[in-house]
Amino acid sequence: MSDQTILIVEDEPAIRQLIARILETDGYQSEQAESADAALELLRERRYDLILLDLHMPGDLDGEEFLFLVRDEGENVPIIIVSGWVDDEAAIHQPDCVYAVIKKPIQSQLLLTRVREVLSNDPLGEQ
Repeated sequence: MSDQTILIVEDEPAIRQLIARILETDGYQSEQAESADAALELLRERRYDLILLDLHMPGDLDGEEFLFLVRDEGENVPIIIVSGWVDDEAAIHQPDCVYAVIKKPIQSQLLLTRVREVLSNDPLGEQ
């Protein structure tokens, strides 16, 4: 089992659980947050190796605001956007901490391929 932990930030419980199961089949550990607000609290408590982030969620803080807040606070964690509400043009204009954009509905092989690529390449130069 991998010692890498991935934070899943998604407001739909069924999608969160699906992503967690996909990751677990490949040996990753995961934690889940139902909102960007909850994710921010978790991120302040511990370090994650990767964040899978939905952009459009209810709450005081949506996914896009969370994304820029994480970047502006200097958190060195790579992010993969997993959203049904992102187009190719929007994907181009994401900050440097975004390493991939996956459109919903989720294809498990594509998700695992992107996760493996980001985590194996150690994109932020950390060990």
